[in-house]
Amino acid sequence: MSQSPDPQEPAEEPPWWSIRKGPESSDADQGSAELPPGVHVTFTPPPAPEPTSDRDKERRARARRWLLVHGAGACVGYALGLGPSTAQFLDTLGPGGTAAGLALAAFGWIFAEVIGERYVRILPSRLRPAAHWALRIPMSTALLATALHAPAALI
Repeated sequence: MSQSPDPQEPAEEPPWWSIRKGPESSDADQGSAELPPGVHVTFTPPPAPEPTSDRDKERRARARRWLLVHGAGACVGYALGLGPSTAQFLDTLGPGGTAAGLALAAFGWIFAEVIGERYVRILPSRLRPAAHWALRIPMSTALLATALHAPAALI
């Protein structure tokens, strides 16, 4: 009896790299363009995998939203001058700048949470998201200033 191929086996994918030799090679995919002598390596990255479940898609959407909200807050903080002043403060601390920057960010986060929970609820519902975003500006700016200006912060 002959075995039939399993229909659930995936088709063999082409490699993500290919090696072509110089003009002496007679590959069909080489085309009419002449290559200089030597070995030429072409890298073709595989396509990015799509999220398979709704939970993965939702998690990625939340991460993109977090990055957008906090990135915009950090940009506003730098535009208002909070970022450069934080960077100067961190530069004066030397090696302790990383810990001080993270402490500033933690105090900014605690401030935003306390004020957001206790006092933002008295605002009309349409203003609450903007108030929560504005309260996150010091934390976002402190984190960005720490990442950019503290010594060895990204190592």
